[in-house]
Amino acid sequence: MSTQVQGNICWAMAIFAALLMWMSLWAFPNYYKKQKVFLGIWIAFKLGKINSTLERGVEFFMSKNLTVEEWMKIIQIYKKQGIQIAEQEYRIIKAKQIKFSQFIKKRIKQKTYLVDNYGMKSLNRKKGSGRYKKRDDSDIPGIISDLTEEQKREIIEDWIKSQRDKKERNAISKIKSLNISMKARIISMHRTTFYKKPKVRRYKYNNLKNTVEEILKESKFIYGSRKISVLLKEKHMSINDRTLRHYLKRWGFIIKTRIKKRQAESKNINTKFKDLVKRNYNPTIDNIIATDVSYIPGLVEGNNYYLSAAISHKTKKIESWCLSKNNNSQLVIDTLNKINKSNFILHSDHGSQYSSNEVIELVKQMNCQTSMSRVGNSLDNREIEYFFSCLKGEYLNHINTNKMNIDEIYNHIDWYIDWYNNKRIQKILNWKTPATAGAII
Repeated sequence: MSTQVQGNICWAMAIFAALLMWMSLWAFPNYYKKQKVFLGIWIAFKLGKINSTLERGVEFFMSKNLTVEEWMKIIQIYKKQGIQIAEQEYRIIKAKQIKFSQFIKKRIKQKTYLVDNYGMKSLNRKKGSGRYKKRDDSDIPGIISDLTEEQKREIIEDWIKSQRDKKERNAISKIKSLNISMKARIISMHRTTFYKKPKVRRYKYNNLKNTVEEILKESKFIYGSRKISVLLKEKHMSINDRTLRHYLKRWGFIIKTRIKKRQAESKNINTKFKDLVKRNYNPTIDNIIATDVSYIPGLVEGNNYYLSAAISHKTKKIESWCLSKNNNSQLVIDTLNKINKSNFILHSDHGSQYSSNEVIELVKQMNCQTSMSRVGNSLDNREIEYFFSCLKGEYLNHINTNKMNIDEIYNHIDWYIDWYNNKRIQKILNWKTPATAGAII
């Protein structure tokens, strides 16, 4: 049926309604005078408006989908002449009244992005796309009449079993011809249970979800349940860390976990320096700084960058750090030059760069003492080793540094060390940050 024919039908219905109201007014003048005249005029007005609505509706449902060639034409116009001209061309080709031009612009930009990144094949309509076809169930009565009693019994048995597997009361409740007792029997449920509404379980600490999510986003999902529970307690929200662990799982929050790795290093076992620290990880005064070098996978020849860092045993603060393509004495020297302290014990392992003449001479100029852990005892240098494990396990291992250059890796490490010093609380520091612990001292 054409749009014009439908419009004529609507106007005819409107005129008929108006005439009907006037006839009623003539037959019953006293009753309809005030109540029905205005109603007839209102109906005529509304039915008249249906004309324009149907025109737009028919145009919408009868509008065609654009072909690949038409889309390419619009995309070329968009690139050369701008979005406004491309929108006009879209309206001409589509032959459709679209109220919001923002929809057209967004559609054109999406198609342009697909063509630029995935080629013209992305414009092809996939099989099964578009509106779903309305299911035709008119043949069901004929199928039922053709089934034998044995076939009907087999189908009914299979359906009852499937309903018992699902145990969905809402699905079977739609069958109005069955009474409650029969519905309960079909899904193997007691009749009184069938009457009961399913209870929605309310969890005690669900109100903390938004606060926990903010803490996790701020830490880039590094904090675990123990540290989050400490921060919640500071905000007067008390929850046990074990309980919080279950809630994190229920809410779908995935915390980053650390993976242990070992890497062989070059050791100079001929050089002998005394271990002055002797695993004193929490000295009474802030006079011990541990240092080490660790590898960072990256987009570079040799596949690794090298990070040198120095940490205070007392405050657990990163005093200085450097990133380089080469693991040599200059990397250690640059790290030591950034330390704003003197008269401390510099503790390291037996790495060849730490026993070099340049580094030993610089340590002497800083009025510091050299201390080295025993060969093969990484626990002697635990503080800096722990920092590297946190850096990699909590952050770097989750962002795939293999495809990053030195500047990108530098920015990530710079953010983490700033967060580590100023925001990451630690149990050994009575749940304070290294910066706060250093200020107290």
